[in-house]
Amino acid sequence: MSRVFFTSDNHFSHKNIHNFCPTTRPDADWNVMDQKMILQWQNQVRQEDTVYMLGDVFFCDSARAISIMERLPGHKHLVYGNHDKAIRSNATLRGMFESVAEYKEVKVNKQDLVLFHYPIYEWNKMHHGAINLYGHIHNELSEAGGRTVNVCVDSPEMNTGVPYALYSAEDVIAHALKYEIRGHHNKKVL
Repeated sequence: MSRVFFTSDNHFSHKNIHNFCPTTRPDADWNVMDQKMILQWQNQVRQEDTVYMLGDVFFCDSARAISIMERLPGHKHLVYGNHDKAIRSNATLRGMFESVAEYKEVKVNKQDLVLFHYPIYEWNKMHHGAINLYGHIHNELSEAGGRTVNVCVDSPEMNTGVPYALYSAEDVIAHALKYEIRGHHNKKVL
């Protein structure tokens, strides 16, 4: 049976990410970090599994990105982030994803999920229990409240204690269901 995973802000080959996220990126050498992220992915994901990547995947040229993608099993779907220039500019690399989008809505295990690189204050069906999954802010949390989950590699709320782990749909949904559904008619005025 196939499984579903989520991840964001992998920053493969980012030479300075260790300086920005030293507690969740223990490897100062980006080559070592890349190899550990690839190995962790290979340990978790089978070829028949689906992985939703919520942006900022690579900090390298297209050739290196393609060589990394070739080593990552699973059916990969991308929601673009602000640092996905290599993917946007290379048709071969883009073609390695089953889908690419700026924003995506999916249903996993009968649960509505809204996928976007950035945390957002309101999303479709949020007042009916839909969950917003996001990245971008690494080891920070959204202040939107309600059913939002940071699925960054550096996420403080989903941290499994395993560096570079991807998060299973079951774990993400179970985590989100701990939070109250936030309605849009009784929202706080900012």
